Amino acid sequence: MKELANQNANGVASQTVHQQLRQLQEIARGYRQAQILLTGIDLGVFEALAGRRATAHEVAEVTGTNPCAMELLLNAAVALGLLEKHNSQYSNTMLTETCLTPGGVGDISRSLRLDSAFYHRWGHLAEAVRTGKRPEDERRSEQPEDWVRNFIYALYNNARLVAPAIADALTLLEDRPMRVIDIGGGHGGYSLALAQRYPLLTATVFELPRVVPIARELIAQTGVADRVSVQVGNFQLEELGHGYDVALLFGVLNGESSEGRLALIKKVFEALKPGGKIVIRDFVLDPDGAGPADAAVFALQMLLATDAGGLDTRDVLERWLGIAGFNPPHLISLPDGIGFSLTVATKPVS
Repeated sequence: MKELANQNANGVASQTVHQQLRQLQEIARGYRQAQILLTGIDLGVFEALAGRRATAHEVAEVTGTNPCAMELLLNAAVALGLLEKHNSQYSNTMLTETCLTPGGVGDISRSLRLDSAFYHRWGHLAEAVRTGKRPEDERRSEQPEDWVRNFIYALYNNARLVAPAIADALTLLEDRPMRVIDIGGGHGGYSLALAQRYPLLTATVFELPRVVPIARELIAQTGVADRVSVQVGNFQLEELGHGYDVALLFGVLNGESSEGRLALIKKVFEALKPGGKIVIRDFVLDPDGAGPADAAVFALQMLLATDAGGLDTRDVLERWLGIAGFNPPHLISLPDGIGFSLTVATKPVS
């Protein structure tokens, strides 16, 4: 009996080890699945299959690729649930048709093209950890003008899907005019959503010269261009103005040094009216810095993407808001799928 018990225990232990090894392998080989998806987007596979079925040879002809290699890619995409196969023909699943084709209701192909660029960036992680500095290759890769344009459009691609829910969640006053400043607002998508939600609201997107023409191009395509403007400025060097009711800091603080983050929060305080609100949307770390998981991973992205950027822990962010003069902040939870909550703090009335 004892021998049988030992055999059973060894079997359970062996099974546990195999499960652990499998878990590690899945983490280490996750790049394979990512590359199948990103390569399909980069080559225009899902676009080529939009609304139809086609053979691998037909897809290869449309995308200018090798038919045999394309068949391998398509079969792998089928295995991952990205495509369906009907005899020798392929078609998009409902997921890819909706989210990865032009005109799809939830099209995020532009933002995933940006992830393709980030995939290359993450290949330099070991170098960044060794040196504690942003890799030079990444700095050079962001210099071409089309990189900025693609980056802003990709961010807008994401923002347009979630901005209306954020505009609703803020529950601003509707019975009087309100002035909003969207600091480092890039595409202006959140300002646009606020202007569409609140008819008496006007917004100013405060951005760097390279971004301004792209922001104006996107804003011009909407029906609220008369209430959303773009102001050229550098918040690191210039003041933001005065008399605003709301200031948006969405994904901006993480690109600044610790000193820069506090300095920017202080500038926002000066720009707001008494009773005005600062609204922050960003990854925020737990006190130990090891979670939430998305924030801990994104902190490494800041190491790869910025010279001195990083993420705050919740207690540090609240302390800096207090140092700047704001009342204690509160959190606004957002619907599932939108992402992290909003941190809102008010400038005292007196």
